[in-house]
Amino acid sequence: MRVSQSTFPYKKIAITGFLFASFFLLLSRLYHHLIPLFKHLVSWLNTLELAGYYPFSLPWLIGLFIVYTVMGISPQQNRLSRLIIVSVFCFFLIRYLWWRVAFSLNLDTTINSIFSCLLILIEIALIISPLWQFILTLNIKTRIPQAEKMSVAVKEGVYNPTVDIFIPSYNEPVEVIKRTIVACQAIEYEPKRVYLLDDGNRDFVRRLCEELNCGYITRKNRLHAKAGNLNNALQQTSGELIAVFDADFVPTTDFLRETVGFFQDSRLALLQTYQSFYSPDPICRNLGIDKILPTEVDIFSRYYQRIRDSINTAICYGSSFVVRRKHLEEIGGFVCGTLSEDYHTGIRLAAEGYKVIYLEKSLSAGLSAENCFGHVRQRRRWARGTIQTLFIPENPLKVKGLKWWQRCAHLEGIFQWFLSPIRLVLLLLPLAYTLFQVVPLRATLEELINFLFPLYFVQISIFSWLNFRSRSVLMSEVYNLVTATPISIEIIQTLMEPFRAIFRVTPKGIKQDGYYFNWGLASPLIFFFILNLINLFSVSKRRGLFMGIIDFNLIIFWNIYNLVVLAWAIAALVEKPKPDVYQWLSVNFPVVFQDEERSYRGIVTKMCEIGAEITFDTELKPRAGGRLLFANKGLSLEVKEIIPLKKPQEFKLLFSDLSLTQYRQLIKMLFCQPNQWQPENTPNELTMLWLLTKSFFAVFWDLIRFNFIQPRRHQR
Repeated sequence: MRVSQSTFPYKKIAITGFLFASFFLLLSRLYHHLIPLFKHLVSWLNTLELAGYYPFSLPWLIGLFIVYTVMGISPQQNRLSRLIIVSVFCFFLIRYLWWRVAFSLNLDTTINSIFSCLLILIEIALIISPLWQFILTLNIKTRIPQAEKMSVAVKEGVYNPTVDIFIPSYNEPVEVIKRTIVACQAIEYEPKRVYLLDDGNRDFVRRLCEELNCGYITRKNRLHAKAGNLNNALQQTSGELIAVFDADFVPTTDFLRETVGFFQDSRLALLQTYQSFYSPDPICRNLGIDKILPTEVDIFSRYYQRIRDSINTAICYGSSFVVRRKHLEEIGGFVCGTLSEDYHTGIRLAAEGYKVIYLEKSLSAGLSAENCFGHVRQRRRWARGTIQTLFIPENPLKVKGLKWWQRCAHLEGIFQWFLSPIRLVLLLLPLAYTLFQVVPLRATLEELINFLFPLYFVQISIFSWLNFRSRSVLMSEVYNLVTATPISIEIIQTLMEPFRAIFRVTPKGIKQDGYYFNWGLASPLIFFFILNLINLFSVSKRRGLFMGIIDFNLIIFWNIYNLVVLAWAIAALVEKPKPDVYQWLSVNFPVVFQDEERSYRGIVTKMCEIGAEITFDTELKPRAGGRLLFANKGLSLEVKEIIPLKKPQEFKLLFSDLSLTQYRQLIKMLFCQPNQWQPENTPNELTMLWLLTKSFFAVFWDLIRFNFIQPRRHQR
């Protein structure tokens, strides 16, 4: 696809860059004329002090007291508590920005002016996105009560439109595809028809669909990847509504009962549901904290989608959504030619005046990327697909039919990806002090404590509370650093050649025998770590060089902070073993195991399609054969092998080949129960600090033990 000047304003960007460069060179002269005005406007901030304790100003103490009191009284936020918390944050933000502009810019020389203005622009860029999101939380809403009301007509048979369920697939293993087909067929709704859309044209998939009595649709070419696959199926089916699930997503049995009722509103075109994941994201898994934290993308479903839905800019993200065929066909089907056909299809529907809404109820679960390589590949695809928005007719900044606030929301979503290169700049800025004797801001320790620290502490205190405990600040730093370099490269490549890359599916069904270190992703982080470590030792020699202009402790703190978060991110790239392709889910099922001699009662703690880990009341003798009965589940499975685990009463039981009926029962029991996908809540920041620090040492100890200590023991 060729990009025209009218589609993307290259000349305007070049002119803007020139104007910014000129602005930096002239700002130092203008600043001396403006500073008296700024000083008068902020002088009141220092008038209230507690006697003898200048750093602890009264506004700071009152603000922090309000924040922690409100969050303590209202752990489950409401509109009033959100208003108070956001107001306090805005107070500290305005207070900080006035101080930064009026007192802390260092414009003594041209190079200092450039770096000083660069730093404050970076700070503003980092503030814009959370500030916009915090403000939108004031109008956040839930659609769960509406779902309960609208589902009545569906349950009573008053409103039951025909539904086609599409499962687009390309190269997923048969175990993953079979699980999804069976789960979709288990949805309790009629009339429906399930179709596997095979873009790989594979014979074994065709045979699987015949065995499962599932519709099979393929095509001769892979033009336009997933979007083309969906459009091909659109032409060969006729359901009034279309539900789409990626090949690794399994819906709960009530998925259509909870979603179809919304389409009684004739203006509704698309409904996106909450996406849960039944496997941990690789970063949490590698750090050993996947049982404690929600997955990386949970913040998107639990928080970001809800605030966007409050201003009618919910995003379709490609799976677990329902779309009305009539409206989809009116816009020509799914948008082709980009890597984010889902996102751009939602924009086009909204621009035509139709509703695109979000239901924050977890009605399905999928596979997270299974290693850091897949995780980063997926994020690079999302980044390119989002930025491609600027080069297509569905550009939300220019397309007709959207309100100004909808355009702002989409702009903020695009801008978020550009925070990755900004994060890399922050890793390098402390080096400017050492290498070029640049001082980007004037600040004493008292001023930093009085203005910077209150804003910082308030922001990290309210961040996870406002996002419904879906993410912590420290964990965000780890996620951002792991992907910052590859995404920054992807951004540059996309801006230069927006449509060069092809659609690459995230690898699924991966098996890994041992630990290994992902040098490819870790190399840039190690490079930044070494630079900051060298700078930390070098900066002490220049301690007195700028005394009185900038507090030496700020540079030290900045360096140490960079080193700590880089160390955590590097540790997250030590990939843990994954002994098989199946996902062992944590469960709590009472069972009875029967062999030729007696019966044993136990509790299943982990389970997948091929076996179960069970804690029995008494010790079990390892032997072949037996039968496992699931209490109140109506399921009985033959056991072919019993493997003892670490503790005397813990065993792994491997199942014999399952019949199709048994397999359907097992999948429904394991993956498809309503309300079973409940996310974890992220711990507070102090707990996260401890968990990440502990994980850092544990990860590298495991790597050393597996690769060096254990092999030597075996050699002996």
